[in-house]
Amino acid sequence: MAGAFVGPVVVEVVAGRIHRIRAADGTEDVDHDLVDGTLSAGLLDLQVNGSFGVDVAGADAEGWNTLLSGLAARGVTGIEPTVITAPLPDIAASLDRVGRARRAFADEPVARILGAHLEGPFLSPARKGAHRVACMLPPSAENVDALLAAPGVRDALRTVTLAPELPGAVEATRRLSGEGYVVAVGHSDATAVQVYAAADAGATMCTHVFNAQRPLKAREPGVAGAVLADDRFFVGTILDAQHVDPSVVALVLRSAGRRTVGVTDAIVTAGLEPDQWHEFGGQPVANDARGLGRRPDGTIAGAGIVLDEGVRRMIAAGLDPAAVLAACTENAARSLGRTDVGHVAEGALADLVWWDATWHPSRVWVGGKALTVPTR
Repeated sequence: MAGAFVGPVVVEVVAGRIHRIRAADGTEDVDHDLVDGTLSAGLLDLQVNGSFGVDVAGADAEGWNTLLSGLAARGVTGIEPTVITAPLPDIAASLDRVGRARRAFADEPVARILGAHLEGPFLSPARKGAHRVACMLPPSAENVDALLAAPGVRDALRTVTLAPELPGAVEATRRLSGEGYVVAVGHSDATAVQVYAAADAGATMCTHVFNAQRPLKAREPGVAGAVLADDRFFVGTILDAQHVDPSVVALVLRSAGRRTVGVTDAIVTAGLEPDQWHEFGGQPVANDARGLGRRPDGTIAGAGIVLDEGVRRMIAAGLDPAAVLAACTENAARSLGRTDVGHVAEGALADLVWWDATWHPSRVWVGGKALTVPTR
């Protein structure tokens, strides 16, 4: 059942996939008898700029291994590595590296690369967030051509965030969605009418609702109001309890329901202690005491947590655990058109997490292979 807990059940895994799910009667001979906890699909984080000191934009093989294995051990079994605003040649090189990493680690028991998320450069300077305005570009046909023509980009790319009010954005949305890419509205000062026009052109996602976008007001719904009201949009929502208050996340869940997609917007400092400085987007960044990535001037640069921590923070704030987990698994998978991940269902990949009573991952499997989970 979508977004609800059921059981007890027996889950049979064959050759890395869920072969059969059946009701348990207590007489089964099982390899793992999981009691006092909850089994879910592995978490999917569709906005990961980095973690554990690794920035996806420039990661080498060792860095990718650190990132993907570290996330998997925390229950995050699939990600969209996210590349932010930079000069187009740098973006293309980063996307090419994402594609190479996806191929290199495809058969390893680590977090799966689900495709790259390009967040920039087609963003609004008025809603820049931590992005560099000097590197922003309009989504003109020429700029989109240059991006897609670069080596490795088409192979790696899955999602493009853009501001729909920019010149050429509707045409770019129609083109990108027509070629099979997910187009997300984000870092945008668009009116609701402009957001609806983007949906008409094929946009299906919102990047981090309520952050770096025109807010919801009584007489102008803005980006946030438009995507919550329009069933054509999945609604990406940061779950660190810092970017968006948990009470507002509860409103998103109540409004968008199964369209809610929980993400972190994790940056290079995610999973690290406070005040460890790294570079992100060409500028310094470190976590504050609450696990929020900030620039030296205090500007929020992204989240300093991993998604399992986001799950715990939301549940601790009183949100329904089943709805929170669904936002981070099956809803995320549906937003990408995937049925092989994010679901505990027959035929799906056996990417699974066993949560203990405090909502920490106690066991994790990727493709049916058990991983070593960090001790607390």
